[in-house]
This record gives sequence, structure tokens and C-alpha cells, in this order.
Amino acid sequence: MKSKEPFIGITCEVQIEEDEPQAYELLCDHRYPEAVRRAGGYPVLLPIAHRPAVIRRYLRGIDGLIIVGGDDVDPRLYGEEPKQDTGTVFGPRLRFERKLYVGARRQELPILGICYGMQLINVLEGGALFQDIARDAKSKRNHQDPKRRYHQVHVEAGTRLRQIVGRERITVESDHHQAVSRVAPGFRPVAFAPDGIIEAIEGDSEEILAVQWHPERALSNPASRRLFKAFVQTCMG
Repeated sequence: MKSKEPFIGITCEVQIEEDEPQAYELLCDHRYPEAVRRAGGYPVLLPIAHRPAVIRRYLRGIDGLIIVGGDDVDPRLYGEEPKQDTGTVFGPRLRFERKLYVGARRQELPILGICYGMQLINVLEGGALFQDIARDAKSKRNHQDPKRRYHQVHVEAGTRLRQIVGRERITVESDHHQAVSRVAPGFRPVAFAPDGIIEAIEGDSEEILAVQWHPERALSNPASRRLFKAFVQTCMG
């Protein structure tokens, strides 16, 4: 039987030392664990590991997994070569999160993807991305404009996300230059930006939900709080 306060594993972002590429720091925006804590869970940061036994122990010790934001997913994972302005996430992080995600899926752990986390889930499940929204999706909206990070998204009726947030339109904060182009098999798009860019996907089961925006940055927003609360409640089993 799970505890009343589930342990939620949170992946970390990476900062590479410019003068020493092999050295890096693991970072976590404090708002991720704070969001989990406020929703009734125990946040647990997961440092990069590659030994299968270590990853299995990670997964045995958590009740749910959050894959946080980051750099670009390597497009070779969805059959494309990197184009101009496509950076790739730190290789060891990508390999770790790939193994972590596969293991979490196997255990049927609830998973929440945020920003890069949503893109990674879509790619690992067989989907693809626009490497650059302006160039490849022909959108006139700059999804990285610091003056326009807040925008509305339309949440589709009859979806788990709609049930969670309780509204057709919500205001979100996002910061990304890539987006889902082809939705992975077994998933469906459930929220859209005004220019049609996919802002959320969910799987056939209740275990996986992913959003392109950053709900952890807007915990004063009821929709953000409901999202984390629903995720933590799912992790309680």
C-alpha cells in the first residue's frame, strides 16, 4: 500500500562548464519540487545514472515521475538530422531519461512531462517534432518572446486535461522554439495555442500526461495547482 504522501521523482537539468565540457552541474528549478510539495507529494531529485540496477532502485523508490524542461531532443531519435538552430540536450541526460521513462512505463508509474519532457515523451513513443516552430510550422508567433510568454490555450472537451483544469481556455506561460509535429501512436493532442501549436498530449491510459507550458512557474494559477494536484493524486494509486 502506498503512503499518503507519494514520492515523486523529478529529473534535473544540466549546466555544462564552458572551459571543461566533461564537467557539468545538475540543476533543478525550486518551483518543481515546490509544486509537488504543495500538491501533497514528496519531491525526490533524480541525478543522472546509467547502471540498470541504480535506475531500477530509483523506480522502486518513487510513486510517480516528472520529466522537466530542457534543451532540444536529438532529432535523430525521430529520423531527422539536426537543422540550423537545433541544439541537443546533454547526451548523458537524454540517455538516462530514456531508460528512466522506459522503466517507468514498464512499471505503469504515472508520468508528467513538462516542456522538453513532453517533447521527449512524444519522441520516445514514436512521434516527431518541429525543430523550429517559425521555420517548420510556419507560425508567426514567437513562442520564446519574453514579452509574450503568457498566452491562452484551448483545452479539448472530453479529455482528462479538461476534467482536471475545468475550463475550455486557460492562461499558461511557455518558452520553447520546438513543438510536437506528429503525435505518437496511442496519444492524442488535447490542448492548442492560438496558432494551432500542440500544447498538451495525453496517453490512452491515465498514467501519462504532458504539457508544453510551465505550470510550476504559475502556482498562483488555479489550473496549474489542479494539474499538480491531479498528478499527485494519481500517484497515490
